[in-house]
Amino acid sequence: MLDQDAQEFRRHIARWVDERLVPQAESLDRKGEFPHELFHELASLGYLGALYPESIGGSGLANPYTCFAVLCEELSRGSMGFAAGVCMQGSTATYTLYEWGDKALHERFLLPALRGERIGAFAITEPNSGSDAASLRTRATNVEGGYVINGSKIFTTHGTVADFITVVATTDPARGLKGLELFVVDTKTKGFSVGRKLDKFTIHCSDTAELVFDNVFVPEECRLGDGEGGGFLNAYKSLTVDRVFTAALAVGNGQAAYDAALRYAKERVQFGQPIGKFQAVQFKLVDMLAVLEQARLYTYYVAGRADRGEPITTEAALAKLVAADGCNDVCQKALNIFGGYGLMNEYPMQRFLRDSYFPIIGGGTSDIMRLIVARQLGL
Repeated sequence: MLDQDAQEFRRHIARWVDERLVPQAESLDRKGEFPHELFHELASLGYLGALYPESIGGSGLANPYTCFAVLCEELSRGSMGFAAGVCMQGSTATYTLYEWGDKALHERFLLPALRGERIGAFAITEPNSGSDAASLRTRATNVEGGYVINGSKIFTTHGTVADFITVVATTDPARGLKGLELFVVDTKTKGFSVGRKLDKFTIHCSDTAELVFDNVFVPEECRLGDGEGGGFLNAYKSLTVDRVFTAALAVGNGQAAYDAALRYAKERVQFGQPIGKFQAVQFKLVDMLAVLEQARLYTYYVAGRADRGEPITTEAALAKLVAADGCNDVCQKALNIFGGYGLMNEYPMQRFLRDSYFPIIGGGTSDIMRLIVARQLGL
């Protein structure tokens, strides 16, 4: 499934996950704080640039989408919360800059982000606008020298720690989706503020916030794209790619739950034998493994298509749907195998189950994925 380079990439990151991330995962979840130390450590090893060429400070990998999916899967095996933050930094928050930013924006924001010196975010969702992007109310008004942004965003990963944020705003509400554009906002700009840090029941150490833009001036050079109504299309392309990586996050978390349940089934003794000897438990584990393998195979199939430059609109949505829903089921079965101990905070199973809900919602709900595929089928 993976070529030799990708397998070697997996071995290296898996070793770091086992040695550095897994031992701290429970503490990260309990504290609910952005893990600056681990984030910078991972950046120093060059992993944040896995998706990009060497010419802009990336790793220059031959199969970047596949390797970044591996990165997301392995990190999520250790901590979904930490992995979600890395995925935001190494993909969504930087992809738009890489694709549609000029050299000056690369030097100011992208290169420092890939080195871990600046933290990025991507803000599209609003309190009254989620899946319906055409109803976005955050307004970018054209003024001399640039734009003034007013509005608010919600559910923004890295919201309280970001140094820059790519913001989706409308320049003309009457044009609907065609009126949307992308703007890079330095969070030190006057008028920008964090409304509140959001308290989630899942991915605790992944920072999420509500943002406020009150007459925030953005210079013309910080608008991404050509200004011809392509902002939403650019944002959509970025989100499409991100779905592959969200699928990989789900697989990694599901794998962690499966591994824990398998170990427990071999160790926990009831009625004079390990519970793994009972057919009811065996069937659960086999079903879990089947779902995991299907989700993993399809996720990397789609990543491979992306590496070859092939269209992935339908495939990325399917990958996210299959992996997110399937691995949530894996985690539910895993917790069931643990029984009462699965409900205890001293065991990681409750964290795996909580975190498994993030891929179902983040980056577009499972029903939105179904809608995307249905439209691609001409329905």
